[in-house]
Amino acid sequence: MSSSRFFTWNRTSALVLALFILLLAGCSVEKNHKLLSKFFDGVPDPNAPQMTNQTVIQYDEDGRPMDIRPFVPQTNLAPAVKPFFVAHPPFEEKKCMECHESKFSVKLKGTQQKVCFECHDDFLEKAKFKHQPAENNECTACHDSHGSAFPKMVKKKTNQLCADCHEDEKQAKAKSVHLPVQNNECSSCHAPHASMVKGLLTKPQGKLCWDCHDDFAQPLKFQHQPVQNGECASCHAPHHSTNKFLLVKTGKANCFECHDDFLEKAKFKHSVVDDCASCHKSHGSQFAKLLVKDTQALCAECHDDADMLKVKGHPADVLKSKSCVSCHDVHVGANKFLVKPAALPQPEKKP
Repeated sequence: MSSSRFFTWNRTSALVLALFILLLAGCSVEKNHKLLSKFFDGVPDPNAPQMTNQTVIQYDEDGRPMDIRPFVPQTNLAPAVKPFFVAHPPFEEKKCMECHESKFSVKLKGTQQKVCFECHDDFLEKAKFKHQPAENNECTACHDSHGSAFPKMVKKKTNQLCADCHEDEKQAKAKSVHLPVQNNECSSCHAPHASMVKGLLTKPQGKLCWDCHDDFAQPLKFQHQPVQNGECASCHAPHHSTNKFLLVKTGKANCFECHDDFLEKAKFKHSVVDDCASCHKSHGSQFAKLLVKDTQALCAECHDDADMLKVKGHPADVLKSKSCVSCHDVHVGANKFLVKPAALPQPEKKP
């Protein structure tokens, strides 16, 4: 190509380009976008929402983030929901010197307890039992001093926070888990700071258990002594157990924690004696000895009248007039059929 032709072509191209620019200058943004899209790919739409990943962060004088909110551009999209955050009022109001020596120092005015109790009531003063972190001046072991994404400004979810110190490896092997433990509701039974009750319970055992298990709180004519004394944990494990009903031990082993083991040296045993619950209620009953039924009705469940009348020592008038326990031991005995010594036939006296 000759230099004259090249010069002519460049001059023509420049002229076309100039006319194109002038044309664009006189059009609206929408028309420019439409025109440019005919000649070029990837021309940005001027009406598309302008998105960005920028984040607005405010820092305090210690370099800790005070509040974090995603940058929300002006678009037709729904506004972003601010994440849940519980801020400590002095921190939120930027009143640093209420807790710190100065606005530019992280040093507190005193111990954690002293600083916290300037605003919060001293719940330790009259408490009989105290949570170790609270007693040891370690408020920040559980709480974030400036704010938290959890209620009460705790550092983690309640169950995770408690598990940091109260690690329980046995729970994984448990067959029965108490529902509050299963639902991670430690504070439904325990006070987090201090209590007048052992174990940091919010109430004494009986009253606490009856908040949920109110069927056992109803007054009965006869009550098992541990129930009467509000000592639920003497038979039940409060958190979890390898036994049904959260029992500490199974069957008679649980009962023999308090009752003497009358089976150990027994010569004759009642066939149901290994299963205490077959005859006795564990919490309370309307019948003496915590029986599930009246004595005669209970015995008749296994020993019906037709069979008893066949026995020489059970004439009809005796069965109607006497209780079974007047002649028989209920658990174990020294004689066959658990007959009491006084009910045995006596040898005739010689004249």
